[in-house]
Amino acid sequence: MILAPGFRGFKDWGFFPYVCQSLCQSGFAALAFNHSLCGVRENPFQITDLEQFARGSTTQELSDWDLIMDSLLNGSFPYSNRIKLYSIGIVGHSRGGSYGILMANRYSQIRAVVAWGAIQTFQRFCPELQRQWREKGSLEIEGNESEKGVRLNVTALDALERNLDRLDVSRAMQGLSIPVLLLHGREDKVVALKEGQKLWQSADHGLSRFHIIEDGGHTFRTQHPFTGPSPALAEAVAETIAWLNRYVKGEAEPHAQIQ
Repeated sequence: MILAPGFRGFKDWGFFPYVCQSLCQSGFAALAFNHSLCGVRENPFQITDLEQFARGSTTQELSDWDLIMDSLLNGSFPYSNRIKLYSIGIVGHSRGGSYGILMANRYSQIRAVVAWGAIQTFQRFCPELQRQWREKGSLEIEGNESEKGVRLNVTALDALERNLDRLDVSRAMQGLSIPVLLLHGREDKVVALKEGQKLWQSADHGLSRFHIIEDGGHTFRTQHPFTGPSPALAEAVAETIAWLNRYVKGEAEPHAQIQ
C-alpha cells in the first residue's frame, strides 16, 4: 500500500503512522513518503523549512510519484522480493487521493484506490487571487491550530497552469477500470462534500463506491500531533481495509459489482 499525504501533509503527520500500522496489522506492506519539497527536515513531525516548501509545485510532486512508482516496480525498496508488485493499492488523503487516481490511470499494477476527502480539481485559485499571486511573486497561506502558515512561490502557479491537463482528476476517474473507494466526511470544511460528490459523478458506479463518514471532517476528527483515533477515523480505516482486502488481496474479482 502506498500512503499519500495531501497539501501540507507528510508521512508522520497526525493519523498517517496509525493508518500505516493498521494496514500492516491487516497483512499489507505500507509505504508512506514525504514529497521532496514538503518542508520537513530534521524534525519529522513539523514543517520547518518554509523556503523549501515555497519552491514546491505540482511538477515536483508528479516527479516524486514517478520516482516512487519506478523504484517500487524496479524492486529498489527493501523487502521488494516479498511484495506483490502486480497488486498495488493507494490510500491517499485530500490531494494525495487525487494523485492516487491519476497514477492509477497510468500504472496497470495499481489494483485499487481509496481516496479520503479527495479534491476534484487542482485549480483552486480564483482569477483575482492568481493576479495577486503573480503581482507579489508569492502566495501566503494561513496556518491553523495544527499547521504553520506557509508560502508558495509564483513558480507553483506556473507549474499548475502547465500541468492542468495531466492533473485532470475527473478525466482520470472516467478512464479507470479498477475499484475506487471515495471516503468523505460530511462535515469536511476544507474539501466540501459536494466536491467529492462531483468527483463521484465521473466514476464507474458499478465498480466503485462513495462512502460518507457522517461525523467526519477533513481529518476525521483528529489532529496533529495525533492523540488517538476518533470514531470517524476508525470508520474510515475499517472501510479502507475492507476495500483493500476485497480488491488488492484478491478476495473478490476486480470487476465485481459493488453493492
